[in-house]
Amino acid sequence: MGKIMLWSSRHAKLVVAVIVAVSIISAFFAVQVRIDSGTEGMMIEGDPAKDFHRDTVAKFGSDNVTVIFIRDKNLFTPEKLKVLENLYYDLKDLPGVERCESLLSVTNFKGVGGALETNPLMDRAPETLEEAKRIQADALKSPLFINSLISSDGQMTAINLYVDVDKKDPEFHTKFSKKVDEVSGKYQKDFERLFQFGNSFSRRAIGENIISDQFRIAPMAVAVLVITLIAALRNFSAGMMPMLTAGTSVIWTFGFMVLVGIPLNVLTVIVPSIMIVVGSTEDLHMLSEYMTGIEETGGSSDKSIELMSGKLGLAVLMTAMTTFLGFFSIIYNDITMLVQFGMASAFALFINPIITFTLGPAYLHFFGPRKVRKHDDKVHAIDRGFLLVGKGILNIVSHPRKKMIAIVVFSLLALGGLAATSLVKVNNDFIAYFKESSDLRQRSATLHKELSGAQTFFIRITSGMPGTFKQSEYLSQVAAIQQFMQQKGWFDKTESLADRVALINMEMNDGNRKYFSIPESSNLISQYLLFFQRDDLSRFVTPDYSEVSIMVRHNVSASYEINAILAELQDHIKKTINPSFKAEFTGEYILINKAAETLAMNSVSSLGFLLLIVFVCMYLLFWSVKAGLISLIPNVFPIVMIFGVMGLFDIPLNVGTAMVACISIGIAVDDTMHMMTRYNAEMRERQNGPEALAAVLHDEIRPVVSTTVALTLGFAVCTASNFVPVIQFGILSAVVMVMAIMADLIITPILLQSTQLITLWDLVGLKLREEVIKQSAFFEGLRAWQRKKVCLLGRMKEKRAGEYAVVQGDLGNSMYLLLDGKADVIGHDETTGQDVTFTTLKPGDIFGEIALVKAGPRSAHVLAREPIRYLEIDWEGLKRIQRIYPRIGGKLFLNLSRILGERLVHTNEMLLGKV
Repeated sequence: MGKIMLWSSRHAKLVVAVIVAVSIISAFFAVQVRIDSGTEGMMIEGDPAKDFHRDTVAKFGSDNVTVIFIRDKNLFTPEKLKVLENLYYDLKDLPGVERCESLLSVTNFKGVGGALETNPLMDRAPETLEEAKRIQADALKSPLFINSLISSDGQMTAINLYVDVDKKDPEFHTKFSKKVDEVSGKYQKDFERLFQFGNSFSRRAIGENIISDQFRIAPMAVAVLVITLIAALRNFSAGMMPMLTAGTSVIWTFGFMVLVGIPLNVLTVIVPSIMIVVGSTEDLHMLSEYMTGIEETGGSSDKSIELMSGKLGLAVLMTAMTTFLGFFSIIYNDITMLVQFGMASAFALFINPIITFTLGPAYLHFFGPRKVRKHDDKVHAIDRGFLLVGKGILNIVSHPRKKMIAIVVFSLLALGGLAATSLVKVNNDFIAYFKESSDLRQRSATLHKELSGAQTFFIRITSGMPGTFKQSEYLSQVAAIQQFMQQKGWFDKTESLADRVALINMEMNDGNRKYFSIPESSNLISQYLLFFQRDDLSRFVTPDYSEVSIMVRHNVSASYEINAILAELQDHIKKTINPSFKAEFTGEYILINKAAETLAMNSVSSLGFLLLIVFVCMYLLFWSVKAGLISLIPNVFPIVMIFGVMGLFDIPLNVGTAMVACISIGIAVDDTMHMMTRYNAEMRERQNGPEALAAVLHDEIRPVVSTTVALTLGFAVCTASNFVPVIQFGILSAVVMVMAIMADLIITPILLQSTQLITLWDLVGLKLREEVIKQSAFFEGLRAWQRKKVCLLGRMKEKRAGEYAVVQGDLGNSMYLLLDGKADVIGHDETTGQDVTFTTLKPGDIFGEIALVKAGPRSAHVLAREPIRYLEIDWEGLKRIQRIYPRIGGKLFLNLSRILGERLVHTNEMLLGKV
């Protein structure tokens, strides 16, 4: 990745030209992005239950209902009913209306003197008040009309439009809802209150709110990011780079969405905002290193880009990969809307690094800051803040008692969060997507309170035998199911064939309410059915009477509530109906609710998949299981905590909150990775754990804190959304970012103190001469990769020809292993006053090893005859190797003791020879 950055900087004009060309093409498609206000995306993709629902609609008619609610204390007067009549006929003629049900369309079954009248309740508006009051009295008497077409106080009524949706027209619901408003709006002034509510209105509200969110949230995200970056970097032109890269990524993403058919919906609408915020994190790390480079190079942008590329190449590649995988894991889902969000956001986070690592260096080449800051005694407040945070954290992780307190606190918090996760509930209710204060929720509540909720579903009972539900025994079972639901008080209204038959039975017995039941005689039922036309019964029974449906209207909002209700109802139905019958629930509401059942399982699966991927990535990066585990611990903590927060504050798992865990790990692990790779580099340079940790915190505190602030504020912007799941997503994501930085800055340093890291790239990139591999006594018994690990755990040094690697008389406590080149061991002969060359070292030889046993002055010079590369290891380094890799350490100590023993024997022989 570093090479790509350097290449982009050196070919800046070409990079800009290519990106501009692709952006123009993407913009051409991006403007064609469509808005999806449907509910299908909230359902399980490829669910066979959808086919069953379509078959049910084909047999029993649409469950897509638009209710026109009308309230007026003088409703039953000739004048008001005349207006109602005009409104009814205007609505009835609207395109898409399959059936229009109101006081003007229903039959008034009325027993008179042993006979049954079957006249319309109101075939036209009455001319007198007396006639109007009679209509009101008849309507209030019928159990079929109460809470469906008329309220119990007679001041409210409804016109129910059963809608035949044109599936080929994606704008059908919006057009239909607006047409209803256009028609009803002419009569608005004639009633105290008049409004529509139903599936079409809800989808229209979704579409309007999606557009509203798009124009509100994205600009706020931009403003937050610009302010945060400029404040953190204290440079305007540097702060503009992330806006350029993120903005370009958004255009490309919209173009991709159009090409693959992903619409703007409740979730994908926030992709641009997330892209702007999340996509800027790598920019900030790059800019932080670039600004440091400007200080070191005296204002040279190209040299600063070179330094930036060398330090960040590997880290930004891996962090970009984990962020991409965090969003990609959301695709591992059954809910269409989440799959679409995962695809769109994953693509955005895939192309954003490409744009950042190419356009970013090109931008810095042309417009990068070149001004070196003045270093005076006065430290800027922002810089002072970063320094104080770094020192405070170092104080905690370096002090044994404070470190232990931190470990205990984090452990207790994690245990508490884990316990609270059991309180998390799952909810995929469509109405709950809107705020309680929204017009849609208010209308829904009014309908539920005054009449019946507009949410519907079918209970479909199949016998498989024609004529079954003309028989008293089986129709009574249907009535028993309805009576059970009424006794439980779960739902607002249920309707079925049993209602109609019971009504005729009541009216044939002088309207006595105790006869509102199914007669015992099947022959009598067959006679009663002759009073109905086929259209009166088509919604409740098939023509051959082998299947019936119970239509349920309700206002139950939470998925976990309806699941418990349906489970109990299913048990009752099984006990009530003939064992050979089949009873199933269906409807759009059921399909959406069913998706809630998969949310928890999908969330766990996606989270497990991502954690495994992160572990594998870190294992491959550092070639260490321990490193993989270290990377997981600080990132699992915020996930446990966020689920605990959801449980404690009754925030449900829905399509919005289900994404938080995976996204937060994908993002939060970035800081962990940057700290671990930086710690690896600092340890190789310093060979001192506390010093390396202090350097890591000093260098990483600014980008880590700045990105967290930007991410936290960026996610918090989602609280301005009109959709509750998006608001909850924003809040939880912001909270998890804060928890993640606490874990990264405290848990990660504590864990790093117990290990030293080596990247796979270091192992692959380190080349050892054949002499070192095969002939070095120090490496005897070690495999090639083990030798490389030892070299990488020590301090690598280089000297030019003629330079001293060791100076006689200098104090030392470390030994050296020559890796490349040749060097002479030179001593000073006190008797002659001349330098004497004792031996010439070749690759694989060690020197200065006596200092490991006892620190002291060096006994000879070591002078490079040609450019040399050698490894320095001190006693602490050997003990660190022993602690991290016990087998390797054991062999090194054995080899070292053998080498020291041989040197001792050789020295003794020389002394004896002189004697």
